[in-house]
Amino acid sequence: ASSGVPGAPVGGREAPEDAAPDGTVEGHDRRRGVAHWVGRVAFAEEECSVCFEVMGGDMPTRRLACGHGFHHACIHRWLQQRASCPLCNAEAPAAPAPAPAFKVDLGHQEMSQIMTELEDIFLAIHQCAGPDRPIALSGLACNLCVSLGYEDEDELEEAIGGSLADFLSALPHFDVHWPEALGTSSDSGNADVAQDDAAEAAPEPEVRATMRPEADPEELARRPGVRIAFTVAERDDLWRVVLQGPCANIEIPELEFVIRPRDRRRVDTIYNMIASAVFHLGDHVQKSSRAGSISDEEVSLICNTIDQLNLLLDLEQPFTVVVTDSQGVSELKPATGSHIGALP
Repeated sequence: ASSGVPGAPVGGREAPEDAAPDGTVEGHDRRRGVAHWVGRVAFAEEECSVCFEVMGGDMPTRRLACGHGFHHACIHRWLQQRASCPLCNAEAPAAPAPAPAFKVDLGHQEMSQIMTELEDIFLAIHQCAGPDRPIALSGLACNLCVSLGYEDEDELEEAIGGSLADFLSALPHFDVHWPEALGTSSDSGNADVAQDDAAEAAPEPEVRATMRPEADPEELARRPGVRIAFTVAERDDLWRVVLQGPCANIEIPELEFVIRPRDRRRVDTIYNMIASAVFHLGDHVQKSSRAGSISDEEVSLICNTIDQLNLLLDLEQPFTVVVTDSQGVSELKPATGSHIGALP
């Protein structure tokens, strides 16, 4: 049975001790961390006028130009529909739109084939030259096009939703290496000409990438465990990519629901992991009902869980995701705003 009910205030359930000793969280500088705790005090007795819950916890807040404060997730949804304050109707100037973040969609078969081929290419390089040998993205793209039947690199980029560099940068187990700028300025005109000639003669530096291999048993035995916690407050948070280690559990405390590990590491978005759980639960109910191996009470409980998971995908309320990994190999990308600490 679930102790968390969708619709209840769920943001910021993580204890403050999960933060770094100076009050900051990963991806934020010290000033942001101090502002976070000051903001908790400032909103201590104030209610959000959208959800009517008292502010001042760990859930992010936002104050409009008119002076009224709200939970960030609540006012963000409100302002997407109305450009005014819910209390005084004062016009809320729109913030400059940030550059759209690259979203990885790993939920379809074509992307699964691309991921498998990518990892196979890097594993072959690891066997020949070791895991630290970087691969030029131009050669990698050409190899993928030939192996998977894409006409050219443009067609490959259309399939992955962007450039290969952006795609690999969004995955936790890949590292993209950008070339350093070549050459330095000189006061001598002759030196400038010589430098230009050298630059023309030299091959243009390429963007390269490496893939981190799965750790061997001896390395895993030495690694400390890790706990990663973060709040899914906006739609973009559902598209964060999680590398789930072979011994890692992914828990949603509000539903007392756990996504169990697989035999190998798993790389997928939060959205796809929840959607996959919905599919497998529904498939289990269907097959077990046909076989007569499940009671009506169990069917009701599982169907209720499916409904609650679907509400998470609709993001009707923020919810918490906690990754606990005794082997310490799990990662979250991007990790901004997450609380990362050692297992007790």
